[in-house]
Amino acid sequence: MGIYISKYEEGVFIMKKVLIGLLVLIIILVGGSYAMLSMGKKVDVTWNEQDFNSAVMKSQVEIEDIEEINLVTLSKNDFTVNGTSEVEVVFTNAEMSALIDKANANGGPISDFKVSFNGNDEGEISFKLTDSFIRFIEDQNIISLPKNNFTFNYYISPVASVGGIKDTIVNFITNVAMNKPVYASGSLVKVSNNSVSLNITSLKVGQIPMSEEVIEKVEYETLRFVNVLLSEVNGISIEELRIENGELYYKGTLPSEIKGVKIK
Repeated sequence: MGIYISKYEEGVFIMKKVLIGLLVLIIILVGGSYAMLSMGKKVDVTWNEQDFNSAVMKSQVEIEDIEEINLVTLSKNDFTVNGTSEVEVVFTNAEMSALIDKANANGGPISDFKVSFNGNDEGEISFKLTDSFIRFIEDQNIISLPKNNFTFNYYISPVASVGGIKDTIVNFITNVAMNKPVYASGSLVKVSNNSVSLNITSLKVGQIPMSEEVIEKVEYETLRFVNVLLSEVNGISIEELRIENGELYYKGTLPSEIKGVKIK
């Protein structure tokens, strides 16, 4: 005696198979996107304490505690400088990586910072965004951050412009990019004694490339931050700045002493 299956039961069975198939597809898409975010390109530079000490000595800047000069402190203008010193110095990849990474080691907006000077004023950097990055971009008045505004769409298409580019950047940084590897390459050129220009040719979070709109926003905000710091008020005047033979050459003035506030 055979088993009779009604058309209704058959339809339910088919629907269950379809739903299971969709669930498996979603898991693959999300898992694949997360893997792409987590396995980004990393600049191949290593540094040690000797590289850090060498960078500080070359700069001729007296710094009591390097962690007082992190990016959050600088963004809040929560530091003071005294005097100026004329310097002509060449920084290696390891020395500059050590200087920036140590400054932001405890509470800074970035971690695991590495920079490589590749010549012809071009270079590449890699780092991870930390939880303090939220405070950093708030202090810079870049964006107002909504809370818990995650949508599935940002895993599938993190550069989508739902709600405009501002909302895209906000959601992507706060919900997807945090603690993920970031990689960028481009060129840096002196414009005047107190300003530089920046051209980002590649920007990725994990293995996912960012759109031109996002790159333009990052360029603008980075230059806005950097060129405010490069002022005579802060003891800085650039006579020459160039990247050559895997090193950063700088000639000009730097403050004799800088003091900031350590993040607690």
